[in-house]
Order: sequence, then structure tokens, then C-alpha cells
Amino acid sequence: MDTTLTPTDLFSPSKARQQRAQARDWSHIDSWLASKYACRSIPTFERNDETLKALRAVALANERADEEQRLLEKVEREALAELESAPDNPSDTLLTALTTHLPPTGAHSLTALATTSIHLNTPSTDPSALAHALITHTTTSHSLTTTLHHLRTLHTALSTTLSDLRNELHALRAPAYTVPATLPRQTADRARVTKQLRAKQRECETALAELSRATTTPKNGQDDVRTAAGLAVLEARERELLELRARVVELEAQVQEFRGLPMEKEGARREVRRAEGELEALLRRRDGMFEGLVG
Repeated sequence: MDTTLTPTDLFSPSKARQQRAQARDWSHIDSWLASKYACRSIPTFERNDETLKALRAVALANERADEEQRLLEKVEREALAELESAPDNPSDTLLTALTTHLPPTGAHSLTALATTSIHLNTPSTDPSALAHALITHTTTSHSLTTTLHHLRTLHTALSTTLSDLRNELHALRAPAYTVPATLPRQTADRARVTKQLRAKQRECETALAELSRATTTPKNGQDDVRTAAGLAVLEARERELLELRARVVELEAQVQEFRGLPMEKEGARREVRRAEGELEALLRRRDGMFEGLVG
């Protein structure tokens, strides 16, 4: 309870109403705690707005639970009274007499019939209804079994396929299928060499075409190849062509000596200087061995 009152609060109607409401709430809480702590002392606690709010919620919930418990007990007592006052059911008496006087085989058959009806979920114990329900359950069970078998087969096939795909993926990740780091440079070098060879091929094709025209079409002032002078000119050109071919072979042999050198000019020079250094080292080694033999 708020005990910090000012002279202005004493003459405030709203403050006075609030104080009266808090006083009623605390009175109700004290009564409730006294009923719960019968013959025992109530624990001490701080009396403020938060405590009042929490205790009021607890008291309200407790009273609601007590009321629900009283209503439940009342309903149970009324139901018990109705059951005790209800007359005996003739059907129960007949069923008791029937089960008592049945032979063991009859009781077993009756129990089997009731159990079958319960398991088949049929409200009737008529044999035709039970047979129809049994056929329906058998058909459904067979369909489900077939579907389950197909699903297991599909699962096995998918598992095998997944295993094969994983093996292929593992094989593709092997170093043999890894792209080397020098592949872009090799591709660029081969593209450059291919471009140069194509240019050289076009030059050779142009020269061959000119040579073909020169051998088949006589120029002004030249003899026809069908004459003796023309044949002599053709033989001379053939000799020139053979000499040119021999020169080409010689140049190609010289070029083959530089095979393996880098395409860049500076790289080729470095490779040549390295080879010259190795040659000089071998020459010095040879001279040293010769001097050792002579000395």
C-alpha cells in the first residue's frame, strides 16, 4: 500500500478511490493468506504495488482452480448417483446368462467372432459383412505389400546409381583429370604457332599456284613447253625447284636444331647462353682429361 501521501492527495477524489481499492485488495489478500496458512504464521513480505498485483493474480488463479475442482466433484457425485439409481439393463443380464451357460467351444467361438469384428472395424457380426471386410483388408494388404516391394527395389536401384556417381566423381577429381597450371600458356603458344603455320601455308599455296601457272601458261616471248626450247626451260626450272627444295630441307634441318627453344626472343637467348656454358664446361673437362693423360 502506498503510504507516501501528500496534503494534496488527501483532498484528491481519484487518489482516495485508489487508496480504498488498494485497501480492499489487501484485505482480500490477507483473508486469503490467512485461510491458506491456517494455524501458521504468514511469511513477511514487502507491501507494494508489484507484490499486490502478483498476489492478486495468484489468489484469483487459486480461487478459479478451487471452483473448478468443486464443480468437478459435484459432477462426479451426480454421475455416481445416477449410476447407482439406474435400473439394471436387461441386455447385460441376458449377456451374462449367455456367457455363463455357453460351453467352452461356444465361448471361444463367441470371443473369436467379437475379436474378428473389432479387428476388422465392422459394427456388425454378420458373416457376409465380416467376409467382405476381410477380403477388402486382404486386397489392401496385398497392394501395400506390392507397393512396398517396388519402393524397396527403386531404393536399391537409386542407391546403386548414387554409389556409381560418387565413384565417378571421385575418379574425376583425381590428379590425372586436373587441368595443369601451364595450360593457358601452352594454348596461347600453340595458337600462335598455328597462326604462323597457316600464314606459311598460304604463302606456299600462293607460290605453288604461281609456279603451276608459270609451267602451264607460256609468257610473252617464251617458248611453249611442247617445243624443244620449252622443254629445256622446263628442265631448268625443275632443277631450280629441286635446288629450292633441297635448300628448304637444309633450312628445316637448321630449324630443327633450335627445337625446344622458347618462342620469346629473350628466352631463346638465355637458353642458347646456357647451352654455350655447358659446352664450354665440357670442353674444359675434355682438355683437363687430355692433359691428365699426356702428363
